[in-house]
Amino acid sequence: MKYFTYLAISIMVVAVLSLFYLKQPNGQSWLSTSVITSETQQLKDKFVSFTHTTYTQAVTGVSRTAAHVIGKLLGDSAGSKTIYKWQDDYGVWHFSDTPNPNGLSVEAQLSPTEVNVMVAEDTAILSGSAKSSTPQHSSASPAVYDPSAIKKLFEDAEKAQQKLQQRSQELNDLIH
Repeated sequence: MKYFTYLAISIMVVAVLSLFYLKQPNGQSWLSTSVITSETQQLKDKFVSFTHTTYTQAVTGVSRTAAHVIGKLLGDSAGSKTIYKWQDDYGVWHFSDTPNPNGLSVEAQLSPTEVNVMVAEDTAILSGSAKSSTPQHSSASPAVYDPSAIKKLFEDAEKAQQKLQQRSQELNDLIH
């Protein structure tokens, strides 16, 4: 069995190498390094162009989406809202729509393209000003999932799946 494997591999190597020496009816060899090099370069160029185009589209889409989301969060009249900033005792900068109740605040001018939006945490319990120390439970089961959010999640998943299929088709078209 071992010798048969060696023989089969040797025959395949000879067959591939013979393609470099055997000639077509027009006088050219069936396979040449220049053909391999040029086709490889063409595939590489197509792939790089496709990747660059896809990257540019993704960056543009993310920029537009971020600006849209920030515009929605700041409202249509973003210029009319005042943002205050202050630094605490630990050197951490805070931004809020209300001035610092414990000290000096400075009005800040923020560009929507330079804002990272984070969910605020309720720190009232740390200062002892929490409304109740015991959680209140209702007899009805809580609505954990919002039906509209679930519907949007499924729609987004379908859009992502369609985009992946489209890109896969574009890659297949480039290869073939």
